[in-house]
Amino acid sequence: MDFNGRQEKAYLLELHTRTRGDIDAQVSMYEIGEALGLEKDPAGRMAEALFIQGYAELKTLSGGIGITIQGLEALDMKPESGPESSELSLGKGRVLEERGRESLNRILTDLKEGISGSTSSYAGLEEMVMDLKTIEVQLLSPSPKTSIVREVLKSILENCKGIGEKGLEARLTAMISS
Repeated sequence: MDFNGRQEKAYLLELHTRTRGDIDAQVSMYEIGEALGLEKDPAGRMAEALFIQGYAELKTLSGGIGITIQGLEALDMKPESGPESSELSLGKGRVLEERGRESLNRILTDLKEGISGSTSSYAGLEEMVMDLKTIEVQLLSPSPKTSIVREVLKSILENCKGIGEKGLEARLTAMISS
């Protein structure tokens, strides 16, 4: 991976999340920038930097962009296809399926790492830790309930602002809506 900074990597991760790893999909470069807290011009410059490196490509003149195979490789990801191959998905069933468990374990790892460097208040951190424990208890169940996990993730998202990694917020949002 040859990124010029953390923000480029976060931008590419957000692009991956929004396109669900589909190299044929396109999203607005400005929406990605907005999700990361960037205004229109910095978002455009960030996208241009990724174009130059071959990690993203311009799909429309109005700012529609997509991730490339090189972008996926830079993130150590594989191209994905179809709605069921979404990177972070809880699923729609009453009980979490294996793919939902795998996605949940990945996001839990990222959240735990983010909490260690968080600038949130003690009360906010305490609430986030309790929410994480609630999810871990659900995962101990032979039939973890998707709706319970989804609601706890919504609570975590509310407290996630102090973690600092905006890409994490976007991935949580995508997982909650899956």
